[in-house]
Amino acid sequence: MSNDDPGEAPQQALIGGATRLYAMIGDPIAQVKSPRIFNPLFASAGRDAVLIPVHIRADRFEETMRGLLSLGNLDGLIVTIPFKARALALIDVAMPMADMVGAVNAIRRDADGRWSGDIFDGRGLVEGLLARNVALVGKSVMLLGAGGAGSAVAIALAEAGVSAITIFDIDGEKAENLQRRLSRHFPRCDARTGPVDIGGHQYLINATPCGMAPFHGLPTPVDDLTPDVTVIDIIMEPEVTELLAQAKSRGCRTFGGRVMIDGQAAAMMKFFGIPT
Repeated sequence: MSNDDPGEAPQQALIGGATRLYAMIGDPIAQVKSPRIFNPLFASAGRDAVLIPVHIRADRFEETMRGLLSLGNLDGLIVTIPFKARALALIDVAMPMADMVGAVNAIRRDADGRWSGDIFDGRGLVEGLLARNVALVGKSVMLLGAGGAGSAVAIALAEAGVSAITIFDIDGEKAENLQRRLSRHFPRCDARTGPVDIGGHQYLINATPCGMAPFHGLPTPVDDLTPDVTVIDIIMEPEVTELLAQAKSRGCRTFGGRVMIDGQAAAMMKFFGIPT
């Protein structure tokens, strides 16, 4: 049959007994788009490998993870909400960024059988923004969320040269812990905790799950948003969250979660030992 034949099924990658497995783990998991990005990268690299979404219930995380890590044909995992911090305790080796952040979003099986983890959320976001000519050096950021993703974003932004970061999290202890880590590792960055105050910041970044579901609404009121504020929401699905829609209607430059994924995909493939 020709490719024009409407009766021909689209070609699909074949999965066999030798296929190496990678799992994308989270709770929920239906929103993730990483398999659409990484599976074509595996194919382009000529690797017999597949990334599949795996839903792990939060109350069964540790026992399920131990089972996954014991699989002989599993070579890696990509970790999403809400497991990035909890996964750190289950690996053998934490890379410097993961150790600094206190979380992982990629785990690989090393040649000696040990499991190593790193986190690419923050550096992925920075790389994605720089690729879109977004200036970061000397800028001020209002950050919502101090969990695994928020911590990675904050540390990567400080590393990239932002001058100030104000951190808000409903868990004040998390925010204060992140502030202390930033001040210790990046003393030139003015890191502080406080209520959401958009005024005086060039960037508003949402690193919380709020907005992932339609009923979530906004992670913060946006009445004070002005067109000179760039708004970034790292949520992947929906592509346009309520925060981004409201910001765009107020004339703000906006970026969704795809900018972070685009920035980290190549780095994660390299981490997995697969050239792109």
